Amino acid sequence: MPYVPIQAGVGVRAQVRDLWPGLLLGLVLGLLALGPGLRRGFLLSYDMVFVPRESFSAALPSLDPARAVPSDLVIATVSRILPADIVQKLVLLAIFMLAVAGVTALLDKEPGVARLAAGAFYAWNPYVAERLIIGQWALLLGYAGLPWVLRALRQPDLATRRGTTWLAAALLPAVIGGFAAMAITALVLVPVAVCTRSVRKAATAIAVLIVGCLPFLIPSLLHPVYADPAGVAEFAARADTPFGTIGSLLMLGGMWNADTVPKAYGSAWSALWLVIVLIALAGAAASARWERRWPGLGIGAAAGLVIACLGLTAPGRDLLRSVPIVSVLRDGQQFTAPLALAEATGFGVAVSWIVTPRSFWLREARHERPAGADAAGALLGVFALLAPVVLLPGLAWGAAGWLRPEWYPAGWLAAARTVDDSPARGDVLLLPWVADRTPYWNHGEVMLDPWPRLLSRPVIWNDGTQVGSVALLPDDPRARQLDAVIDGSGPLTAALSAAGVRFVLDDADGTSVTRIGARLPGATVVINQPDLVIYELP
Repeated sequence: MPYVPIQAGVGVRAQVRDLWPGLLLGLVLGLLALGPGLRRGFLLSYDMVFVPRESFSAALPSLDPARAVPSDLVIATVSRILPADIVQKLVLLAIFMLAVAGVTALLDKEPGVARLAAGAFYAWNPYVAERLIIGQWALLLGYAGLPWVLRALRQPDLATRRGTTWLAAALLPAVIGGFAAMAITALVLVPVAVCTRSVRKAATAIAVLIVGCLPFLIPSLLHPVYADPAGVAEFAARADTPFGTIGSLLMLGGMWNADTVPKAYGSAWSALWLVIVLIALAGAAASARWERRWPGLGIGAAAGLVIACLGLTAPGRDLLRSVPIVSVLRDGQQFTAPLALAEATGFGVAVSWIVTPRSFWLREARHERPAGADAAGALLGVFALLAPVVLLPGLAWGAAGWLRPEWYPAGWLAAARTVDDSPARGDVLLLPWVADRTPYWNHGEVMLDPWPRLLSRPVIWNDGTQVGSVALLPDDPRARQLDAVIDGSGPLTAALSAAGVRFVLDDADGTSVTRIGARLPGATVVINQPDLVIYELP
């Protein structure tokens, strides 16, 4: 029988009441995942860089619209109301709550334990763990909104003002997340909208999607995004299990950065997770074949898997290198998000069949909800609910200790105010000439350089990612122009002054003071701390 979504006539109170179990489970999973990270302070891991008070000038669309627009601007605004470290924890908890509640809402026909098991699968898997450790919270915000977008697309009144409003609301997490979040959302929205077989509904959905993309599309036209072709091979998906790269992708892992694989994942123990995934895929296939639920979701999942595999073949890598627009797909593993949603819903259907097998065929014949599970079925349902957490313990308790809160040094914050308040005009150059830092005060963990967000002045820095031994060129065109000069050994003052630089900031724990100072003739030291030296150029 065709799947019939919740009808408009169902009371709003009843729908909200139906969401509470999913929201509560999402909150529990979020608390379990963050653990000690919920203490005051900032969780700083790779791309996840929150600062005490990001200026609006730093958060406005400028150099890298594909990464931080409009997410930085939203955080900068909300952090005027609440402390920024609390805002960060609320955003991370919201990701888990939205993800679980969204999947449970999609599976409104299934028993409660099956719906919750599917929600746990969607919120607690290698995709979420690896993207959380690498700090891509904005992408995960769009990931959490995917089930809500799918649910809004399946409403019968999609083409009306009410349906359009619900779809726009469902897209809001992805809109805030920016380019990557909207990209994975488009993989779901476009095929599902087309499969409605209604030109009006499809046009409405795609129009809402385009409007949601404008916050980063417009800055991208003003500041074209650059992606170093050398990064194609480095960002390609990689095997993090014994089952090869494609097997790892099907298991929702395969992140390019081996350091972000959660602890205790990837050994022979992961074979049990593979079994869970195969059950989920079987449930998704059965649901699509017998009930025709969520038509188009399978297409989006398959398309995402194909994109994730582009970097695995020579022709795929050549395509990513040669076509500038396609090059933004180089981090292909992130596009398995629709596959995660398809597997989660399939897992819920499979668990429903397992816990209520006697009523399954009756339900298909009479279009009824399944009967309640017996004791054995209920026990199996509980096992299914707990399975994702048990099989992926590396996500628990601050990603097994990876995510630990810390404060920025007071000297850094005072230095930022000094530079911002200086009447001297000009930009700031950041040294050392690398994007990622491992400051001692952040437990030695890798994090993106926070100074572009700590300062309100324009900042020139090497935002090219270092992947293993391969250093990618900066994305910022100004940084690319200075790259050879800075990597050289001659004086820097004249070249930096010509580029509009007034301050040079060196936070290399004092180890590069002599080297940099010797290359800045005529510069004055305005701040000299053990871990931070700032020069003002004449």
